[in-house]
Amino acid sequence: MQAIKTITFAVNTTKPGALEAARYLAGIAECEGAQARITTDYPLTAHALDGQDLCCTIGGDGTLLGILDAALESGAAVLGVNLGKLGFLATFTQEEAGRDLPRLIQGHYTISERSVLCCTTRNGEFAYGLNDVVLKETDGSGLIRLQVDSNGNPVSEYHCDGLIFSTPTGSTAYNLSAGGPIIGPRVSAIAMTPICPHTLGNRSVIFDNSSQISVNHKVPGPCPRITIDGRVQFKSEDNFPIEISVAERSFRLMQNPDHSHFAIVRSKLKWGDPTIR
Repeated sequence: MQAIKTITFAVNTTKPGALEAARYLAGIAECEGAQARITTDYPLTAHALDGQDLCCTIGGDGTLLGILDAALESGAAVLGVNLGKLGFLATFTQEEAGRDLPRLIQGHYTISERSVLCCTTRNGEFAYGLNDVVLKETDGSGLIRLQVDSNGNPVSEYHCDGLIFSTPTGSTAYNLSAGGPIIGPRVSAIAMTPICPHTLGNRSVIFDNSSQISVNHKVPGPCPRITIDGRVQFKSEDNFPIEISVAERSFRLMQNPDHSHFAIVRSKLKWGDPTIR
C-alpha cells in the first residue's frame, strides 16, 4: 500500500485523555516523516480532509461517524482509535495505535471499502449514512404506516414503530438490537428491519446493493422522524417519499493486515462465553 504522508487527528474532546492521545500519536507520525495536524472540530466540515491521506479519529465509533462527509469528499482513509466502550469501527486502542502507527504510515495496512447509504427526500435534500437510516415514530402517538417499494415494485406496507435500513457495517448497531441479521462487511446488501411490527410476518428483508428503495408515509398516522447514524436529519415534515440507495462513494476504513471482523464481533458481543457458569 501507499505510504501515508499527511494525517489529520480528529479529536473528541469530551473523551478524557483524547487530546493527550492525539498529541502523542501526532508526535509518532512526525517522527516517521508524516505531516500531522490536530483538529477538535466535530463534526468535520465537508472539505476538512482535502489533501489528507489519513484521518485518525480519537474517541469511539460516534467520533468516527462524525467525519463521514469529509472522508467521502476527500477520499481519505480513516483509522479509528477507541477510547469508548464499544468499538466496531474504531478498533484500535491507544496502545495499539501507538505500536502500529509507524508500520501503517510505511504502507503496511489494508483498506476495507465500506458501503454507504444515501437518503434523498422528495425535495432533493440528501444525507449519507455509514451505519443506518432510521424512520421512527417519536411522539408516542401510535404506530406509523410506511409503504416500501424496491425498484418500483411494492415490497410491503408496515404498521410498526419504525424501520431500520442498515449497511453491513451498521448491521451490528441498531439493526442487531432490533433483531436484524449480522452481515459481513464485504457483502453487497442493504438490510431492512422493522421495529416492533404489528404483524408477526414482517421480518428483516435483505436487498442487493443495486436496489432503489422508496419509502412513503401513509396517512392517517404520525409522520416519522428521519435519523441517520444517530443524528436527526431533514427538519421539514414534508420529506416523503424518500429514496434510499447505496452511494457511489465508499468509506475507506484502514485496518491491520491481520484484522478479523468476526474476532471483533466475538469480543464485543461476548460470543463463545458459556451461558451457564
